[in-house]
Amino acid sequence: MSNTKLCSKAMMLRFDSYKDRIAKGEIKTLSYRTPFHFDSMDQMFMIMDDVMDSIHFVRPEGELHRFNGKKDEEAYIFRKPDQSDLCTDEEMEDMRPTGFRSQMTVLVNKREHSSMQGTVLMGGRVIYFRSALELMHILHEYLEGRFQKV
Repeated sequence: MSNTKLCSKAMMLRFDSYKDRIAKGEIKTLSYRTPFHFDSMDQMFMIMDDVMDSIHFVRPEGELHRFNGKKDEEAYIFRKPDQSDLCTDEEMEDMRPTGFRSQMTVLVNKREHSSMQGTVLMGGRVIYFRSALELMHILHEYLEGRFQKV
C-alpha cells in the first residue's frame, strides 16, 4: 500500500476531432481558468502532466528520468502553464467550469511509477485506469466509436 495521499485532480476533456487516429480538443482543469488546446493524444498527456507538476500534485518517486540528464526544474516542459491563470481558492470552491462542455472527466487520483492512475467519468459510466497507457487505450476506443465514419 502506498503512502501517497489520495487527492483527485479533475480534468475535463473535450474532443473536437479524431481524424487518422489523431485526437484534437481541449482540456479544462479546475486549477486553471483557461482551457488548454491539444493537437494530439501525446500532447494532451504531456499537458496534463505539466499541469499536475505546476500545481505540485504529488509524484512519489521524485523526478522523472531524463534523456539529457537535466533536473526537472531545468528540463523540457511541453507547455508551461501560466501561473497568473491559476484559479483562486474561491473559484476552486465553486467547481463549475463556465463555458466549457466536456465529453468526459478524468479524475487523476495519484501518480506512481511515472504514470497516473484514476477514473474516467463519461455518460454515467465509471471506468478505472491504472496507467496513462491504459487511459490512452480507453480514449482511443471511445474516439473510434464516437467519430467513426458513417
